[in-house]
Amino acid sequence: MAEIFPRIRAAAIDGRAHNVFYRQAQLEQLCQALISNASKLRDAIATDYRHSPAETAVELNLAISAIRRDYATLDPKQAHAEEYLIASGEDAPGSTRPVGVVYIEPCTHTLLYSVVVPLSAAIAAGNCVIVLLENNLRAVSSLLRQILPSALDRDTFAITSSPIDDQSFLGVVAHVNQNDSERWPRANQISSPARSRTVAVVDRTANVELAARELVAARFRFGGRSPYAPDIVFVNEFVRQSFLQAVVAECVKLESGVAADRDAKPKSSASSRVSEPIEALRETDSGLRVIVQERNFAVVELTSRISDLLAQKNTAPVLVVHTIRSLDDVIDLVTSTSTGIPALTAYHFSNPASAKYLTQFIDANVSFANNVPRELLVGPAFPAAHTTDLSARYPPQLFTESRPAYIKPAARSQTLTNALVSGDNAAVKSLMAEVIAPLAAMKRHPGGGVGFFEQGFLMNAALILTTTLSLSGAGIYWIVKYRRAA
Repeated sequence: MAEIFPRIRAAAIDGRAHNVFYRQAQLEQLCQALISNASKLRDAIATDYRHSPAETAVELNLAISAIRRDYATLDPKQAHAEEYLIASGEDAPGSTRPVGVVYIEPCTHTLLYSVVVPLSAAIAAGNCVIVLLENNLRAVSSLLRQILPSALDRDTFAITSSPIDDQSFLGVVAHVNQNDSERWPRANQISSPARSRTVAVVDRTANVELAARELVAARFRFGGRSPYAPDIVFVNEFVRQSFLQAVVAECVKLESGVAADRDAKPKSSASSRVSEPIEALRETDSGLRVIVQERNFAVVELTSRISDLLAQKNTAPVLVVHTIRSLDDVIDLVTSTSTGIPALTAYHFSNPASAKYLTQFIDANVSFANNVPRELLVGPAFPAAHTTDLSARYPPQLFTESRPAYIKPAARSQTLTNALVSGDNAAVKSLMAEVIAPLAAMKRHPGGGVGFFEQGFLMNAALILTTTLSLSGAGIYWIVKYRRAA
């Protein structure tokens, strides 16, 4: 490491990766290297994860697409124009510069995507990059250790075989940590809240077939290891039975589609990922119901409402279901077990009005109504304290620092300058007039309308009045008729 990092730091200081043509060349070489080794990467992914051919194709596609997207953002003419805005007498409020050095600690889930996407974005932003790729038996890691150094400039890219613990180094680089995150990471940390739970709610107004299809795919696709796989599914008691039946049907479809691709791995290894979590749940919840259990997946129903059960993170292909009574019931459950930390994501299956209510009162970094985006299941969790944009897990802007520059004085600045320098009474009076001016009135509904309780009072009064008038009229009619008959 001592031989590599000084060279990387020197290249960052020199700004060697800043040139837009250099960045284009690096991304071209990276993309071509991955395309040339696509078949090897596909085999390596299948060896490490036993993903289906479709899942492998999705990961490769998303990784290469990220490079293409980052490459498309590099426009030499635009970069030149932005560089010379000040020289042309124009303000440059959007001016940025690269952070310098980016250190990436990828998660093991879909390793190819988890490495390539932040690497591509960091290069597109003009940075030098260090990637942690441990020297282990994983096929994808070993292959990337061969491909990346041969494709990228050794002066601006390096691989480390062990995590970097030097705080003096970590304090001056942009640290991409995909394995853990505080709720409010430091300014130089781009961290994924991998331990935050993902919740799902199936309301009585939901399309249970749609909910089952989306949640089964989210839980069991990519080995059930995605941080966005639902850790617990809250199902309204009125649709519990139909939902579980739909889930079992979807599990059968999923298993029949991928069973042939998973036969290569020993059964004991695959089944232990299912049986061990179920036994752990049963130790805490003696009333645990196993709806279905196969070698590669299981569906269970919790009966206990112990906080530890409802709040735990699940990395096994086990779909955990719990019955709720109402929307308010699930909101109280999620809130009481959140410890003040928002959910990583929330999936709500219901009609639009109920979905709005759930997204408003269940605190989550991002919420989805009646769908689970499949691209969400690949790669690490979105960086904490940053916007969730499904089209870009790591946009190049994450790896830049804002450095605006201005050459034109603002009109407001000129007014303040005149008041301070010249002592112009007119300017001072103008400022004081602004001080005492009231806020611009916003048009609002006048209010004072009929409220809920007033409506009840008026309805009862109208009912009583109507009854009274009806009885009085009928009484008068019979009295008059009786007197005439007499």
